[in-house]
Amino acid sequence: MPASPVPQPSLADPRILASVLVVEEHDGVRSALRDWLLTSFPPLRLCEARSMEEALRLADRAQLDLVLVNLELPGANGIEAMHALRKRHPDCPVVVMSVTDSEALRLAAIEAGAAAFVSKRQLPSTLLPILGRLLK
Repeated sequence: MPASPVPQPSLADPRILASVLVVEEHDGVRSALRDWLLTSFPPLRLCEARSMEEALRLADRAQLDLVLVNLELPGANGIEAMHALRKRHPDCPVVVMSVTDSEALRLAAIEAGAAAFVSKRQLPSTLLPILGRLLK
């Protein structure tokens, strides 16, 4: 009798923790995102960075399932940070967020390899379904 296939774990399995890196320079925004993500996606492993340099160090040390990066960062901007992250970790989806919402920025983010672009003004309504799709 042939052996039954062994089910493969997925992020939908509650025993598997998704690992997310939030790259945001503003403490208040980062804190609000942390609280919202931990409430919306329990259990979740969450790393936080304030700059591209810090994000790259954390990404190199952790197995990440998703990166949420602010477009407006000190030094290198979010598009540059995303390029560096995608080059080092090509299988990790990156979601770009920005307070500035323009078609040009959306297009630049998508062309640079972002899985999605989210306006910070619409985070509560648009980010949840995007993350739900990407963290499956």
